[in-house]
Amino acid sequence: MINWLTVRNFIIVRDVEVVFSPGMTVLTGETGAGKSLIVDAMTILLGDRTSADIIRPGADSTEIQAGFDVSANPQAMEWLAEQALTSDDDECILRRVVFHDKASRGFVNGRPVPIQSLRAVGDLLVDIHGQNEHHLLLKRDVQRTTLDAFAHIQSTVTKVGDIHRNISETTQALDELRQLTGEREARESFLRYQISELEALNPNADEWHSLDQLQTQLAHTRELAEGAWTSLQQLTEDESGSALLTLNQASARLHHLARYDPRLETMATEFDELQVRLTETANDLRHCLEGYELDPEEYARVQARLSALHEAARKYQVQPEALKDALEQLQQELATTADSSHQLAVLEQSLSDLNQRYDELAADVSQARQGAAKQLSKAVTVHLAEFGLTDADFRVNLLPIDEADRQRHGRERVQFTVRTTHEMAYGPLERVASGGELSRISLALQVVTSAVDPVPISIYDEVDVGIGGSVAEIVGSKLRTLGRDRQVLCITHLPQVAVQGEGHLRVTKASGAQTGVAVELLDPDARIEEIARMLGGVKITRQTRDHARDMLSRVTS
Repeated sequence: MINWLTVRNFIIVRDVEVVFSPGMTVLTGETGAGKSLIVDAMTILLGDRTSADIIRPGADSTEIQAGFDVSANPQAMEWLAEQALTSDDDECILRRVVFHDKASRGFVNGRPVPIQSLRAVGDLLVDIHGQNEHHLLLKRDVQRTTLDAFAHIQSTVTKVGDIHRNISETTQALDELRQLTGEREARESFLRYQISELEALNPNADEWHSLDQLQTQLAHTRELAEGAWTSLQQLTEDESGSALLTLNQASARLHHLARYDPRLETMATEFDELQVRLTETANDLRHCLEGYELDPEEYARVQARLSALHEAARKYQVQPEALKDALEQLQQELATTADSSHQLAVLEQSLSDLNQRYDELAADVSQARQGAAKQLSKAVTVHLAEFGLTDADFRVNLLPIDEADRQRHGRERVQFTVRTTHEMAYGPLERVASGGELSRISLALQVVTSAVDPVPISIYDEVDVGIGGSVAEIVGSKLRTLGRDRQVLCITHLPQVAVQGEGHLRVTKASGAQTGVAVELLDPDARIEEIARMLGGVKITRQTRDHARDMLSRVTS
């Protein structure tokens, strides 16, 4: 509920603070006193467009602020939590400041927010009905949610919306995959060809280096054999004196001379060791010579293999030693491409399942809406007759959507229509109903759906336009009944409506140098005077006061 409202420097309002009570509160006052300014200030606070023209002459800015108790409003509490704007005492304080030369500023619980945030939280707090366009009732989404709440299918509609979102996401993923299908199939065929070619080549990780070394060796076999043979001859069999023979002779000579100089013995021993090492080297050379036999077929095989590896490396744009890695990469890409085919099948099945589930739930929603639309149409029409619109007929239309066009909220669009006379055709509310008629339609809907409507505060401006007498009394009674389930604020000029209020605020305007607006909460005596004024006009008689007292007592009794 709204606890209080302060308005400063707003048109002719200098500084007003209004404290509200639960249930139904009425605002009364002379024509032109500024009653509607209170509602106008509220609409601006809740995010309506405005301009610097609203700033009181001589003031720098207009400031409007209100405090709401949201402890019993889970939708508002959830929104505040999502926006990190909660307070410790379950209060939501909205504030808006309008300036001459810069954009207006909005605040929620003392923290700056965009103006659209005031509008968003305002839709969860207050429903304003009057002769202006700030009507939730005119919004198609509100009409649909009103019918769905009346039919008790909000949770089912939410599930339909969730499935619709999943369908959209899955369809998008499928479209993206299908766009790649032709390219994917061509790529898959090419990958299989490349893999087959490389698998036939069967490259090994270290093969290139081994073959390259072997090819070099085979290409120089004659040179290797001749060089090794010459070296072996020089070591062991050279007629002019082989290296081993020369070392042997030198060693013997030193051993002989060591008798005269012991130092030569060490040198002779070193010569002996050289002979051993050279003998081993000669044996190694003989072993190499055994392998240096020219094999043309082996040489041709190695050349062919190296050529094949080199050609494949050029074709696949890698180094020859990286061909095996290239094969593994192609195999991995093929596996991924094949998995895409499987993923396409999975997504197609998932989409089919989602569509089937959507159709089942949407059918349930359609059936429930059809029944609820008839009940709501009938109930609202009955209330409209009680409100003086005896020829009015309210109808909830369900506009079907193409069977193949699955929408977020189901298979039909909800539209509230009315005809105010039997000669007229049904039309949308915003085209057919006048401001006063729209207010009464809103009131009828509020009364019928009050048990399921989540918005806890209803404000009615000019709800009693064009009515009087017994109809006005019925309207007032309905508003009071509505106040049992929510907080109701009603601006009225009819005493039959005013007496129904559990709280009564009077708006007055001072003129002259101190022009301004004042709002006061009336005590029982002052309330009798105000009702009497509304009944009797300028001159209030004792009979008028008695009549006012009687009207109030009949309501409270």
